[in-house]
Amino acid sequence: MTSFLSKINPTAKSIQKEYVAKRQRSLYANDPAKTERVKKKVEALMVEYKVTGDWYEHYLKIHKGLQNSHLTINIDAISWFSKENTYDAYAQMYERAVGPDKKMALKSDSFNPAQSRAMADDLVTIPDEWANAHPFSQRKRIHRAMNASGVSLKKVNESRTGIGSAGSAHARKLKGDEANGFSTTNSSFMPTAKQVFAALNYGMRPHGSTTFYGFSYLVLNPALQVNALYYPGDTFFTALRGTAMQATFNTIGAMLEHVMPRRGSLGGKIWESCHDLRSLEDTNEGDLLVEAHIFKKLKLAEDVQTLVLSRLPRSNKPAMGNQEWDTVVKNATKWCARYGIRLTFASP
Repeated sequence: MTSFLSKINPTAKSIQKEYVAKRQRSLYANDPAKTERVKKKVEALMVEYKVTGDWYEHYLKIHKGLQNSHLTINIDAISWFSKENTYDAYAQMYERAVGPDKKMALKSDSFNPAQSRAMADDLVTIPDEWANAHPFSQRKRIHRAMNASGVSLKKVNESRTGIGSAGSAHARKLKGDEANGFSTTNSSFMPTAKQVFAALNYGMRPHGSTTFYGFSYLVLNPALQVNALYYPGDTFFTALRGTAMQATFNTIGAMLEHVMPRRGSLGGKIWESCHDLRSLEDTNEGDLLVEAHIFKKLKLAEDVQTLVLSRLPRSNKPAMGNQEWDTVVKNATKWCARYGIRLTFASP
């Protein structure tokens, strides 16, 4: 239950708790039409893989397989451990953008342009209608705290400009430039209330969920899975679907509604791993992700169980030489010992 104090003086933690609970209630609602759509996808996969029987039994295998998958975050070991790592928590991009003056200056990085990433995050997190909710409602309180860009899904889709450079005007509350970063005119915005990005290693891939961000990876505490929200594919490329593709831990199998039921696609890969229990090869393709958003500050000592360290840094980068690798291993070992994290090694 939401406390009175969290209503009049919300914290990032209380906003995250309210948000997750509200989205879970919505996604738990019985929807016969959705069930029928999921059934059709499972039946199409049954045809593709030449199996018979009750569609729901096959569905449950997939659903339970997804639930039993490791929740992971891929990292570049060089950027993390070329020097001693003294951080005690994993900060997401909005937290990292807050300077000593307490102001956010969101900048682009090698993976994401700042404005587009902020719009994508807002679109897949917050239902459009929450922007117009009653000023004193829970929905409006959450919207004010979590929406940095001011983007509207309806307006973006009507304009057909997308959220790339052509659609940058839709980030109407982000002010600034690439050199100095972007702040938000939303004075209620809480950078620490935003999501941490993770993914399910449903395919038991040797180097984690995706090698796009690095060949080393963190295995998170499975307790985090219960309150995470899940998406089929990289949300950067599915943002124009809004929150329609969200799933909870208890409805995770229903993501099959949004997959292609054929070999090589996310639907096929989920079938092969979660249904047929096959290990999959490494991938850096965003279309094959099962992305997970965690609405909690990740504390290393309690939320990270294992570091799997690889000599390969990132895709298309050579393996570390002996001296660089020795430094990375030394710093990673010290880091793991400090926070009680198990250290293992991938091959290579």
